[in-house]
Amino acid sequence: MSWWIGLVMLGSVLVGCGAAAGERAAMIAAPVTCDEPGTVQMAEIEDASRGYPYAFNVYLPPCYEQETDRRYPSLYMLPGQGSSSMAWLTAGVKELADETILSGEMPPFVMIAADNAAAEPFAESLYQDVLPYVESHYRVLAEAQYRAVAGGSLGGIRAYRLALNHPGTFASVGLFGSGLVPGEAAQVQSWLDATPDDQRPRFFFNCGWEDPLMLAQAEALIEVLDAAAVESTTVFSTGGHNYGYWVSNMAEYWEWMAEDWQ
Repeated sequence: MSWWIGLVMLGSVLVGCGAAAGERAAMIAAPVTCDEPGTVQMAEIEDASRGYPYAFNVYLPPCYEQETDRRYPSLYMLPGQGSSSMAWLTAGVKELADETILSGEMPPFVMIAADNAAAEPFAESLYQDVLPYVESHYRVLAEAQYRAVAGGSLGGIRAYRLALNHPGTFASVGLFGSGLVPGEAAQVQSWLDATPDDQRPRFFFNCGWEDPLMLAQAEALIEVLDAAAVESTTVFSTGGHNYGYWVSNMAEYWEWMAEDWQ
C-alpha cells in the first residue's frame, strides 16, 4: 500500500491534535478526483524588488480548479545559467507530473518554474517576491515542511544558497548536475552552524557519470553535509549535464521530496 493511501485512512480515525495533523496529511495524500491533466500559467510580478519584472511559470496539478478546498505542497524549480523559466517545462516535467499524479504514484503539488536570476547568485527575488506572491495567489501550504527548492547546474547552486540563507523556509533542496562552489565549503559550514538542527533542509543530488566536474562538486558538498550530520541522498548514474538526464530521475526525486509531507 502506498504511504499516501494509508494516510487517507489514518486521517479519518485520529483525534485531538493528532487529528489535525492526520487530516492535513490525508488531504495532501488523497488521490485526485478527475482525469484531466494539470495546467501551466504564466505569472509576472511587475514591481519586483530587483527593479524590473519577474516572470515565471506555475504548474497547477490535475483537479486544481475543481477541488477548491484543497491546499498543496510547492516545489520551486530554478533553471541553469542561460536557461529561461520554460527550461524544466520544455524538458518534460509537466507531462511527468501529470503522469505520476494521475496514476496515484505522487500526491498532487504545485510547481513553480522560476527564471534563471542570472544577476542574483542567491536567488533573493525568489525569496522576497516569488514565494510571497505564490502563497497569496495560489492554494499552497505556507509551512517549510511543504516547500522544496531545486535547481539544475548553477540553478542548483542558487537553490542551496537560498535554502541555507533562509533557514526554516524549505524542507529540502534538490541539486541536479550541481554541487559546491569551489572555495565555499567554510561558508556552507558557517550557514549550517547557524541553523538549528530542526531547520536544516535535507539534500538530494542527481549527477551523471559523464558530468565529472559537477560530480566532483556534488561529492564535495556531500562531504560538508556529512561532517555536519545533514541528511543527503544521491542518484549518480549514466548521464550527462542536461535536462533530459535530470528529468529522467525526477520521479525518484519527487518521491523522496514527498517524504516531508507525511
